[in-house]
Amino acid sequence: MSRPSALQIGTRTVGEAVVVRPAGVLDVATGPQLRTYLLKAVADQPSAVVVLLEALVPARTFTLSLFAAVARQAADWSGTPLILVVGDDHTRELQQHARTIARFLPVYGDLAAALASVSRPPVRQLTRLRLANDPHSGGVARRFVAATCELWHCEEVVEDAVMIVSELVGNVIRHAGTDADLRLELRRQLLTVAVTDRSPLFPVPRPPSTTRENGLGLGIITALATAWGANPTSTGGKVVWATLKLRGPDARAAINNRWRNGQ
Repeated sequence: MSRPSALQIGTRTVGEAVVVRPAGVLDVATGPQLRTYLLKAVADQPSAVVVLLEALVPARTFTLSLFAAVARQAADWSGTPLILVVGDDHTRELQQHARTIARFLPVYGDLAAALASVSRPPVRQLTRLRLANDPHSGGVARRFVAATCELWHCEEVVEDAVMIVSELVGNVIRHAGTDADLRLELRRQLLTVAVTDRSPLFPVPRPPSTTRENGLGLGIITALATAWGANPTSTGGKVVWATLKLRGPDARAAINNRWRNGQ
């Protein structure tokens, strides 16, 4: 009898964290399925994504390096941590895999310890704003970004951040036709501007326009951002994000203070 070619993946929310429980054999056939699922979970931007390994069986030639790859990709734009819970009942081989992967992302013996760690996140600034599907939302987003950059002492990138959010929100209004969530995050001298909408259609580069306030095209994001990209979310929409690297000493001071969500 052939074994199932897909994992059974369960998800539940605990506080602001998402707990994922994959069940089945992890191999070259099912690895891409789990990777895509986890990247969507990260794109939803919870406080953490916790993966329970209790029902996951890596094939003999497969390791847990998939989780390190997901964590690295997520770290390009989001501070949402990926956390593994290995438990105490697994085989010696899986325990060895877990010890190896612990060099790259947090690994805990039980869910309680993993969730406790979520209350001690890496030092970062984080704030969000819900935007209506309205032509005025572009101006609201620009003012919000400008005020946040001033509060976080990110004046050196405020103009670039405002131009980027103008294009991202403008794309939602023109093409997605849904409300949106704007998320700003500052960590490790990196400012992330991320806009989530409910449309599955990814942005397509086009020539810039001089006739629209927000019509500079994705080329302006490519020119200004340190990096940018788009990821699907678990609800069928997408998040489009861009990062800006800060160079001045004020960035480190802002990151190291005790503010949270602009407080």
